[in-house]
Amino acid sequence: MPIPADTLAKSLLPPNTAPSEHALEDAMRMDVDLSAVGTLWNPWTCPASVLPFLGWGLAIAQWDPDWSEAEKRAEVADAIAFHRRKGTRAIVEEVLERFNPLLQVVEWWEANPKREPHTFEVRAPANLIPASFLNVETVNAIIRDVVSVKPVRSHFDFVQVLEVQGSVYLTNAGQVGSYSREDYSAVHDPDPIWGLYLQTENGEPLQTEDGQLLEEI
Repeated sequence: MPIPADTLAKSLLPPNTAPSEHALEDAMRMDVDLSAVGTLWNPWTCPASVLPFLGWGLAIAQWDPDWSEAEKRAEVADAIAFHRRKGTRAIVEEVLERFNPLLQVVEWWEANPKREPHTFEVRAPANLIPASFLNVETVNAIIRDVVSVKPVRSHFDFVQVLEVQGSVYLTNAGQVGSYSREDYSAVHDPDPIWGLYLQTENGEPLQTEDGQLLEEI
């Protein structure tokens, strides 16, 4: 037997009902299409407008509104697997791969001499990666993304290095453990004497850690 319309229009709650219960009843009386609810937590079926909220709900570390819809769906779909890999060397290398496949991870026990435990370096080989690639925006983006996925207890330095005769020399570095970066400007000196020394693309002479200039062989 159908329920009369005038009965549905009246509240069925008792007089001592709390306002929140009346609000819930009113919401249940509204003619709302809930057919899409089951698709909202699925990155492949939810509306594109919902993807940023789904990404937030899954705690995605970095979200770029300029990504294509396909990239956003893929990023959301990988969120749970991403969190399982978070805090590992593999995920740090995966993040670096997005910027440049030649960026390297060197953990404390791989460095020569060894570094402090629970530290590592992100190295940009100067002879393979041009100085023009490491602009301020790119370096800051690399540091930001590595910080978001590295082990919490680990600290790291981002360094540009030149390997000469089996040794590694720093050309510039950012101390990421304290989340700061030092930028050095170089002025090219046309004096022929500088032709005897190794230089960066900006004309800055390369030095060893004790300040000695590196001569060409």
